[in-house]
Amino acid sequence: MVGEWEIVERLEMLLVLQWLDEGRDSEGAVSLSIATAALDLDLADGRDGMLEVMAALTSLEEARRAEVTWPRGPGAEAHVRLAEGIRTDAARIFGQ
Repeated sequence: MVGEWEIVERLEMLLVLQWLDEGRDSEGAVSLSIATAALDLDLADGRDGMLEVMAALTSLEEARRAEVTWPRGPGAEAHVRLAEGIRTDAARIFGQ
């Protein structure tokens, strides 16, 4: 069984990689498909995996590592804005 903080850390890395792949939006914006993230992170199938992703997003938000909005309500897609510190670290590690 994967621990809660391991999921949070893996989700954060997934978001950073997606942000880098999408051209490093200056505001740190990333759109995240909850179902796809659950699959990418090898979480439980169906609703359980999606709930784990949503819980991890909440943990990132509570830790002030991201801001999360749900344009169509909680569920299918989240809009995530990575915190400046995460963006700065990623730019330093992966180059600007």
